[in-house]
Amino acid sequence: MNSLDYLKKTRQNGKRYFTLEQFMLDRKLSQNAALNAIHRLKTHGDLISPVRGLYVIVPPENQSQGSIPAEDLLPILMNYLKADYYVSLLSAAQYHGAAHQKAGCFQFISNKRIKHRLEFGQIKLELIYKKCLADLPIQDITVRTGYLKIATPELVILDLLTYISKSGGLNHIATILSELIEVVNANKLIQLAEKSKKHAWVQRLGYILEHIDSMDGEKLKNIVNILDAYLRKKKKAFIPLAPELSKKGCSREKKWMIIENTTIESDL
Repeated sequence: MNSLDYLKKTRQNGKRYFTLEQFMLDRKLSQNAALNAIHRLKTHGDLISPVRGLYVIVPPENQSQGSIPAEDLLPILMNYLKADYYVSLLSAAQYHGAAHQKAGCFQFISNKRIKHRLEFGQIKLELIYKKCLADLPIQDITVRTGYLKIATPELVILDLLTYISKSGGLNHIATILSELIEVVNANKLIQLAEKSKKHAWVQRLGYILEHIDSMDGEKLKNIVNILDAYLRKKKKAFIPLAPELSKKGCSREKKWMIIENTTIESDL
C-alpha cells in the first residue's frame, strides 16, 4: 500500500488525521522512511502538520486552500494537544448571526500556548491565550471532524470588550453588537459579569448600546436598563472608552462612568 492509498483508506475509515507513530506502525516503516514519505505528501499538498507528530489529511477539494477548513481543523488540533479552547471574538460572532465584520483569521481562545504561527495556505488560526477557561458559557456545534466549541453570545461580548484590539476596534464591536443583540440574554450577561468580577467591560457595553441601533429596539432598551440597574449596585471608577487612546481633556459621561476619548460609529 503506497502513501496515497494509506490516506484514502484512513479517510474511508472516518479519520482525517494520523500521528507519526500510527503511520510507522500501519505501514511498517522506520522513522526516517516514514518522515520521508510524509515529507513527499506535504510537498504535494496532501498533508499539513499543525504541530509536531500530528498530520492532517487535506483532500483534493481543499488543496486549493492549502488546508481543511478552520472549523474542522481546530477540533483535531485541540483534541491532540488535550487543551481546552473555544472559538470567540469575530469568528464566534459569525455563528450567532453577526456576519458583517469577518476576521482575517479564525480566532480562538485556549489555555494552551502555541508559539509558532498556525497558517496553512489560506487558512489562518489566531490563538488568544487565557490561563483559565473553567466555568465559562460555551456550546458545541457539529462539524465534519466532531464538535467545535464556541462561545455563547454573552461570552462573545465579554471577549470582544476584553480584547478590543483583536476585535477590529470599538466601531467594529458596535456593528457586531447591533447584530448580536437579538440573540443575547440579558440575565446571562449579568451572570457572566458576576463571574468575571470585572465592571469595565459592562460599562463599555452599556455605553456602546446606548449609541447604536438594532432591529429589536425594545430588547436593546431592556438590556441597557438591566445593565444600568446592575452597575448602580457596584463600586466603579471612570474608565476610558478606548483604553489605548489618551484620555486627557476628554469629557466624562456619568451614567456609565465613561471617559469619552473616542466616538462610536457603527458600520451599519
